[in-house]
Amino acid sequence: MKQLWNIVKFTMLGVVTAVALAACGGGGDSSPSTPTPAAKTISGTAAAGAPIIGSVTIKDSSTPTKTKTVQIAADGKYMVDVSDLKAPYMVRADGYVGGNEYHLYSAGTSADVDGTINVTPLTDLIVANIAKTVASDYYTSGNFSNLTADQLTAQSTALAAKLQPILTAVGVSSSIDLLRTSFATDHTKLDAALDLIKVTTNTTTNVATISNILTPETITSNLATQTYTGAMTATTTTAVTTTMATITNSGTTTPTTSMMTDIQKISAGFQTFSNLFATSLPSPTNTTLLGLFDSATFMQEGQSFPAFLTEMTTDKTMIGISFTNIAIKSIDTTNGKAVVGFSVIQNGTLANDAPDTWNMIKKADGNWYMQGDQRIAHVKVETLAEYQLRNTTSPIQTGLRLNIEDRGGKGITSAVVTGAGLPSGGVTLNNNIANHYFDIQPSGGNYYTMTDAAINTIADTGEIYTVKLFIGTTLAGTYTEKLRKRPYLHTELTSASFPQITKPTPTDLQALIGTSTDINATASWILPAGLTNDWLTVQVQDISGNSAMYETSLTPTQTIASFTLSPVTSTGTRFTISNGWIELGAWDSYGRSLAVSM
Repeated sequence: MKQLWNIVKFTMLGVVTAVALAACGGGGDSSPSTPTPAAKTISGTAAAGAPIIGSVTIKDSSTPTKTKTVQIAADGKYMVDVSDLKAPYMVRADGYVGGNEYHLYSAGTSADVDGTINVTPLTDLIVANIAKTVASDYYTSGNFSNLTADQLTAQSTALAAKLQPILTAVGVSSSIDLLRTSFATDHTKLDAALDLIKVTTNTTTNVATISNILTPETITSNLATQTYTGAMTATTTTAVTTTMATITNSGTTTPTTSMMTDIQKISAGFQTFSNLFATSLPSPTNTTLLGLFDSATFMQEGQSFPAFLTEMTTDKTMIGISFTNIAIKSIDTTNGKAVVGFSVIQNGTLANDAPDTWNMIKKADGNWYMQGDQRIAHVKVETLAEYQLRNTTSPIQTGLRLNIEDRGGKGITSAVVTGAGLPSGGVTLNNNIANHYFDIQPSGGNYYTMTDAAINTIADTGEIYTVKLFIGTTLAGTYTEKLRKRPYLHTELTSASFPQITKPTPTDLQALIGTSTDINATASWILPAGLTNDWLTVQVQDISGNSAMYETSLTPTQTIASFTLSPVTSTGTRFTISNGWIELGAWDSYGRSLAVSM
């Protein structure tokens, strides 16, 4: 999990010293000290319907070029000191919104120093029209030294004019400077417009398409000729304004007099959920909590609402959980349906294994209710690298973890996963009810190890895998999973890449063999720089396969954990330990899992 840090602005104040008095018998002068110049900065908001979780990089016009990178704050704000950089500048934001990866561009000149430069899908399109090619190529080439403030203003004005119906509907003047106007990521004004506008670019045809998620209307921009085709019409304005309504705050009985869009209502519901778990676990009968969900249609990874409710109100790791970066992936206001992407903050940091999307339904009362992910099973395709100390031949392995579980007891019997780096017919997994997860056939387990040659066929980011679930021979569900980053190559990994378990030692584990008493012990480890903790598992078993397990999620920087294990069968009979092992998992900044076991 990757921790985001707020950017703190500071101002350097010049200090003026008093002129020293002449000493007796001499006339030496004392020159005043030179004031320290104030830092020159560029700041703004990086967002795409919600704040971007990631970083901003500014690239200058020096030869060779210089760059500076800063983290984006939780509210999308960033600030970079450009005192030692040469204008004009290109700006790039890299990160995630609602589970989707973004690389967006913007630009500024010397006139923008100590001012605002936003980074959004709209600024990306502004830059692309100036460059007459995709913005990423303009950034990479470094050929932007002749960029002018007039060019930026002209393209900003042209784009705002094409978006006038949407801008007007959300209360923004069509004369707004899309590049330089400061805004808050609160789903109002310009941020509300970003909720509704999607920009995609075909790099082959060099044509960008602007879509309104509320209507089928689109505008195209031919980057090579800097011309727009199509228009947003009165239909757009009607579609936006009809989503405005006076509502009752979700989970309360106090009506609000403010006008909120459907997107704001959805965001408010997630905030209410976060508030309920801020310091403790709410009761499963809490009316505010129950009022957030549509219990009749809810399904999360195959679980019904009662099962999900029990789990989330008894799991102590849910305390302090919050939802952020709420992004609308699709919305149908006519039929009251929406798909929402979001990020989960747990233990103060971004959870890399958070669900990507939930479905929402709007009822007659005008409120939106959560329906979960609507999947019939738990389905995850994740990158995993393992350092197996017991494996003396090939201790380091890398590949994909195909994590499939029939958590709702739907009777799913098998699954087939297809995608880059896998066999042409895909990988088949069967439901191993005893282990609660699906096993790869015929090898077993759910870890598909790969060679570097296979990994090199996977896109560096955004590779998509398809998972088909079967009940017998009948297709029961099809889902897609997207990787943030390809698996590690073997050549990129050494033992130092993984957490180092310092306790228990192999000798400590060996000492457990032959015993049947309770185990009260402590695990400790060293976490390499750049990694954050994920989970800890300690397990013992006997020769018949009876086992006892301790498993817990960890705080991001934790390095010690106490645990208790009772070697007792499901019927309450103590067994004699014949084997024991420990496994520790961590995340890198891309959400790739690195685990060590012994």
